[in-house]
Amino acid sequence: WVKVRMLGVREHTRLARLAAPMLSMIGRKATSLPAWVPATMPLPITQGAIFIFWSWLCIAFSDVGAYFTGRKYGKTKLGDVSPAAGATSPNKTLEGVVGGCATSAGLGMLGAWVMKWPYWWLVGSIHGVMLALLGLVGDLTASMLKRDAGLKDFGDLIPEHGGVLDRVDSFIFNAPYSWFVIKFVLP
Repeated sequence: WVKVRMLGVREHTRLARLAAPMLSMIGRKATSLPAWVPATMPLPITQGAIFIFWSWLCIAFSDVGAYFTGRKYGKTKLGDVSPAAGATSPNKTLEGVVGGCATSAGLGMLGAWVMKWPYWWLVGSIHGVMLALLGLVGDLTASMLKRDAGLKDFGDLIPEHGGVLDRVDSFIFNAPYSWFVIKFVLP
């Protein structure tokens, strides 16, 4: 993710006009902030940083979309389609996977539009679905490791959520994919 942050040029996105008044207000107020707080934010930031932001939103909200869709409409257990996935995470449903992919595709399209990608509606939705599916693979991989080790969570740092790895397992396989996309696929 650090390597992706530095990729791309510094150019304004479609949201720059909307953010400018808020950022200038923050800049005026910055004189009253403590000295250790940076007074300015280097803008515009790189396309790589904006790409990471939208990718992280897609990944995080694919989990949220999968959870709520699976809770509301989930009937087909993922284990019915893939026994290995069912043994690893028995509560996941196929409807939840579809809901997570749809949520991530929607955010991916919005991010692609903001970043001015060519064919943003197609490329953004494909990117969003890939992020959701790779996030699911990361989640299932981490769940498999936990089950093999006889653990419920990787830690107890975050109450009711487990450790840090429980929160970032969806990002594991997305980092190499994201680097590849921004380095070789996008203009």
